Amino acid sequence: MKSVESAIRDFLLQLPTARKIRELKPGDSLFQRGLLDSMGVIRTVAFCEETFGIEIRDEEVIPENFESLRALSRLIKRAQSRVPGK
Repeated sequence: MKSVESAIRDFLLQLPTARKIRELKPGDSLFQRGLLDSMGVIRTVAFCEETFGIEIRDEEVIPENFESLRALSRLIKRAQSRVPGK
């Protein structure tokens, strides 16, 4: 099974904004690299909720949680801890 971080990386590298990006490290800024904008954040929320069976709360949709693969992974793990049975 894929790790949370690698599943997110694969998703992000398929976004149209990722055309010129070949490598993405856990601490790279997704905003500075041009991967995420407001629509990208919305797509990423939908992907994460569907893929990991979680709910990302409105108050969690803040730049800090989407800054890097590492930050997104932490957000998902927090959301998973709220899901009964996970």
